[in-house]
Parts: sequence; C-alpha cells; structure tokens
Amino acid sequence: MITLTTPPAINSVLGGTVPVSYNKLVIAPFTMDPSGLSITGTLQLSSTAVPAMQIIRGALNINTSTGVLTIEVSQLDFYRKVQLSGAQLTAAKDMATDAQNSLEQGLINLALIAGTQSVGV
Repeated sequence: MITLTTPPAINSVLGGTVPVSYNKLVIAPFTMDPSGLSITGTLQLSSTAVPAMQIIRGALNINTSTGVLTIEVSQLDFYRKVQLSGAQLTAAKDMATDAQNSLEQGLINLALIAGTQSVGV
C-alpha cells in the first residue's frame, strides 16, 4: 500500500462541494513476467477517511523490453507514459526475476516440487 502525499479529492455527492481524499493506492493484482518482459497490474485508489466510497481502478504496465512505464486511471482522466532510465529498468527487471526465483525456491522448500532451482527464466 502507498499513502499518497497529495491525494486526488473527489466530491462525495453528485454536484456537491464536499470532497473526499483518495489517499490509499494499492497495486493488486499484478503479474511479473520475466520471460514475457512485462510487469502489469491493477491500481486501486481508496479513501481511508471514508471507506464506503467506491474504489477507483486503473492500470499499470511496465514493458521491460522498451523501458516504458504506463499508468492510466480513466475515472480521473489520468494517463502518464514515462521512459524509464537504465537504472530504473534494471530495478524493474530485477524485481520480476527475484520474485520468480523466490517463488520457485519456496515451492521447492515446501516440498511441493521436487527439484533444484536454477537462476534464469
């Protein structure tokens, strides 16, 4: 969960003037695909002050072959496309690879899969 420093405020009543801050951002579910060279996920914005407010959903995509990060939240008319730096791209690739390796090793450690884990896709 990420607590936004400057959360978007949305009126709680149609035509009203009482805004509710959407300060909680969760990326879930998400997929890290080291062999497909992508990280994709659903963004969920919600309000901790007024939990009854509807969750606002968006999308996140990192294409690790092109190094482009895209975030889109249609309900807020927000779209952002960013070219990642070399260090940022390496970090994104490492996150996907580390997650894959940890999951594989965990399945072996739990004796759910018999074998040895080797690094790589």
